[in-house]
Amino acid sequence: MKKNILGIAIFSCMLSLSAFDFMNISGDVGIGYMNHNMVTVYNDSLKTNLAGGLEAALGHGNLTMDAPRSVDSYNALAIGLKLKMDYLYANISVGFPFTQIPTGEDPLGAKLKAIGATNKLDNSVIVDSQIGLGINILKSSPLNFFVGGGLGINYIQTKRKLPDEFVKTIKDPVTNAVLAKELNETRSIAMAGLGINVAVNYYFTKNIGISFDIKDTVYFIPMSNQRYYKGKAINGSGFTYTITKEKEKDIKSLIKYSWANNLALRLAVAFKL
Repeated sequence: MKKNILGIAIFSCMLSLSAFDFMNISGDVGIGYMNHNMVTVYNDSLKTNLAGGLEAALGHGNLTMDAPRSVDSYNALAIGLKLKMDYLYANISVGFPFTQIPTGEDPLGAKLKAIGATNKLDNSVIVDSQIGLGINILKSSPLNFFVGGGLGINYIQTKRKLPDEFVKTIKDPVTNAVLAKELNETRSIAMAGLGINVAVNYYFTKNIGISFDIKDTVYFIPMSNQRYYKGKAINGSGFTYTITKEKEKDIKSLIKYSWANNLALRLAVAFKL
C-alpha cells in the first residue's frame, strides 16, 4: 500500500514538472513608486434638518444638497513582484506611505482636522494586487511588451499619532479630569476593482533582463472600512475605541459611495524560468 502511494506521489510530481516544460513562466521583481487616491462621499444627516428648517421658513419645496466628500491621497515607495504563466499573471505591489494628503470634508475627521492633527503616518502599508490575463507582444524578441487586465484587490492600513492637545480633551464628564495620555488612529480599508497592467521588457540574455512595469487599477467595490483608536489611559492601561454604526464595527453604512485609484510604477529585474 505504501509503495503504491509513493509511486502515485512520484508520478504526480513527474507529471507536474513535465507540465512546466510546456508553460512559459516569466516575471519581474523590483522597486518603484505608488500613488493611491481614495474618494469617499458620506451620507449627510444635515440634509434632513436643513430641509425641515427651509420648509418652516419658506414653505414646501424640494432640497438638493451636495453630500460631504473627502479625498485622501498617498505617495509611497513600493516594492513589487509579477509572475506570468502563459496567459495568466499575478502582480502585487506593497507601498509604504509616510504622509496622508487629505482634501475636502471628512465628517469623521473634522474635529481632528480642526485641531491640526498631523498627516504624518507611522508603520502604514498599502497592498495592491492584480490577477488576470495578458499577452506578450514580440515574444521572441529581446525587446517585448506585455499587456494585460484583470481583477484588483487593495488593502490599506494607515496609522498616525494624535496630538496631545486632542488627547487632553478626553475628560471625565463629571470631574473634568483628563482620562487619556496617548491616542493613535488606525484606518483599515479593503476594496476590489478592475485594472490594467502594461510592461516593457528588454532581455540582455535568454533569461535575464530589465522591465518597466505599470499597473493601474480603479476600485469601486467596498469590502471593509474600519476606523479605530488605540491609546493609553492616564493610569497606563491600554484601550481601543472603534467607530461604529448601528453596533457594526464596519463604517460602510456611513458612506454613500466610495472609489479609489492605485497607480504603481516599477523598474525591475525581468526573468524567465
